[in-house]
Parts: sequence; structure tokens; C-alpha cells
Amino acid sequence: MTPERPNVVIIGAGFGGMEAARALARSPVEVTLLDRRNYHCFQPLLYQVATAALSPADIAWPVRWVLSRQPNLTVFMAEVTGVDTVSKQVQAGSLVLPYDYLVLATGATHSYFGHDEWAAAAPGLKQIEDATSIRGGCFSPSSRRSWRRTKPSGGACSHS
Repeated sequence: MTPERPNVVIIGAGFGGMEAARALARSPVEVTLLDRRNYHCFQPLLYQVATAALSPADIAWPVRWVLSRQPNLTVFMAEVTGVDTVSKQVQAGSLVLPYDYLVLATGATHSYFGHDEWAAAAPGLKQIEDATSIRGGCFSPSSRRSWRRTKPSGGACSHS
């Protein structure tokens, strides 16, 4: 009989959580990865989604697919509702997961340097929803009317 392997619970499937899971792929541990979304978003290309150069599907990949070859990994799409550090358990709705080691990789938020009123004029760009919201504002019919038309003219664009 083999001794039970330690449980590592990772909260967050962004870059930090995914790299932590990958680093533990060959370790003698059981890894559980929790995220409220079922995909990993490649944030450096969010601006491409915001400007309609890429589709959201081009920069988001299913977590289970990305880590599908990792036999010691279980993935749950769940929003963590609590962590009990005394009993070493993570709560995610009705799901209760015991852990020996806990990795918190929940990402970052926008900072307006103490000026939260700037948020209305300078939306953040951390999630696909942020990018599609910016795209919707830029390419809505009302914003298009205010744009000047451009047409190719030789090697440059001219306005008409």
C-alpha cells in the first residue's frame, strides 16, 4: 500500500495558476485547479480583441485541453466562496476540497492610483469581457457615424 499523496489546490487558471500546475506535473502530488471560468485567457493579446483584430476564441483556450496530458490534475469550474485555513479546506459552492498546500493565483485588478473616478473614462483591460465591451463602444453604429471615411489613395489614405 502506498502512502496518500499530498493534495495541492490551486485557485486561479491564469498564468500563475497554469504555470504552478505545470510545474507540479511530475511531482508526487494530487493537483486540483479551480477557476470560475473554464478557459485560460492570453491577456497580452486582449488589445487585439478590443480592436477587432482577433476574436475572443483566438486568445482563450479550455483549461482542461491545455493541461489534458497531466495525469495528477483535476480541474473544476467553480467560484471559490471561502478558504478555511484551520481545517485546510477550500469551499466553492457545495464543493469542499481538502488541501495540504494551497496556491492562490487569482490575478490582478486595475489600479487607478487612488482615483477610482477615472474608471469611467479609462476602462481596464484584464478580461475578455473588458475587450468586447471596449470593442462594442468603438465599433457601435453611433461611434461609426462620427468617424471620417478613409479611402486608399496611391500609397496612403486620404479622407473624403
